[in-house]
Amino acid sequence: MLITFEPWEYEWASVVGVKRFTANWGKQDAKHYDPNRMESNRTAQVASALCELAVAKCINQYWSGTFWTAENHDQEKHRPDVGRNIEVRRVRTKNAVAVRKKQVGLGLILFAAKAIEPEFKQVEVLGYLDYDNAWELGEESDFFETKYLALDKLTKLKGDK
Repeated sequence: MLITFEPWEYEWASVVGVKRFTANWGKQDAKHYDPNRMESNRTAQVASALCELAVAKCINQYWSGTFWTAENHDQEKHRPDVGRNIEVRRVRTKNAVAVRKKQVGLGLILFAAKAIEPEFKQVEVLGYLDYDNAWELGEESDFFETKYLALDKLTKLKGDK
């Protein structure tokens, strides 16, 4: 399903992404991150916020647009990306979505979304699956306690918004 943003939606999600970025200025990336495969943190944060908003718009669920510093992460990490139990993962370069072991058993639903470059004015919501099922169906990856789930295993949504 392709989600097209109104200007105010695009602006607000972009503000949230930038707030997430600036809330963590100076924080080092995790040691397992490969800078050669990454885009700028600012771009990644804005695109991820837009993906979350797109899923919320697509399924008519609440999006809080929260952000916090690394020091507050342990207090806030339980918050879902959308609604009460939606985990949104941005897909950027692979034909698969990342599934993390630490989120298994939490009653989550995984949604995958791809922000359309270069400006991210649209997001394609690629599909969804029960998070625990996604973990079981996923294939091992080169990231710590992470599997990749092929996109063709997701339940697809139909239409455009």
